[in-house]
Amino acid sequence: MILTVRHTFMVTGPDLDTCSQHVRFFLDTTQLVRYDLVEIDQEHSIRGTDPRFQQELDLVVAANQAILAELLGELRQEGCRRLDDLLTLPQGFQSKLLHTMSHLLDGFFGIDSRFFDLNEDSHRLTAKRRQQIKDTPDQCWLIGVTARSTDEQGFE
Repeated sequence: MILTVRHTFMVTGPDLDTCSQHVRFFLDTTQLVRYDLVEIDQEHSIRGTDPRFQQELDLVVAANQAILAELLGELRQEGCRRLDDLLTLPQGFQSKLLHTMSHLLDGFFGIDSRFFDLNEDSHRLTAKRRQQIKDTPDQCWLIGVTARSTDEQGFE
């Protein structure tokens, strides 16, 4: 089975090439995912001064929130409705849902990450990053990536 995933990385840097190199290095060295092929999507790689930047940023941040909401809904369907329910959460599907949610909340990159701020290790926009976008938008980039893997073993 071939898995294709899209990610958008927020990266600080002077130009598209430098920021793309940072993203490739991260994907080559992270132990959480392994892809067979990584392509930089130039159409969805946008500098902070581009008029499309804020709209694209809002879309990818919202995509992470939508994934979290979906996972939370699945966890509720499986019977976990209160924090106390976590004490008796069975190992298996339910604990995997919680595990994936935890990654999205705590900044561990994974295949479910639609947006990831590489410099802040975050799936959200930190106050520091928001200020940087205001102060130096020319140094802020969204780097779109399409990644493929034929090996399902390559994912945490």
